[in-house]
Amino acid sequence: MTAQELISSTTLAERFRSIHEQRMRGLPFINTQLQVETIGFREFQDFEIGVLITPWFMNLILLPGSGVSPDIEQGHSVTACFPSGDIEFTAAQDEELGLYFSAVLFSTVADVPDQATARDLAMEVMKGLFESTAKSKVVSRRSLFTTAGHADA
Repeated sequence: MTAQELISSTTLAERFRSIHEQRMRGLPFINTQLQVETIGFREFQDFEIGVLITPWFMNLILLPGSGVSPDIEQGHSVTACFPSGDIEFTAAQDEELGLYFSAVLFSTVADVPDQATARDLAMEVMKGLFESTAKSKVVSRRSLFTTAGHADA
């Protein structure tokens, strides 16, 4: 993939499946109940945003559109403003994908019991991202697992 090609959520998932197969399979921190999947990708300004689930982490991902320079250095931070608040993303330069940005949701997914729960968490994140702060409730990571983020918790 050249630097000028845009990354799709499908391409992102394929790349991380490959990383899982080639580098991560069998490592002790891998949650064998989970698989690589992209959830909820939608257009947002010059980007597509969604959640990347892997057996070792869950991140919010910004995929740059054609208006974003592919020359941003790895590790560079950018802040995106959402109705729910500002989120800081870190630039990543993958040898096959090129540039994308990520924000850690869960640095480990060891406690996620299954793929359905991971999907539910990802969908809640995406839903909450576009709710204004006046409507949204701050939900801790722990409460997502214990109450699935329900407002009555």
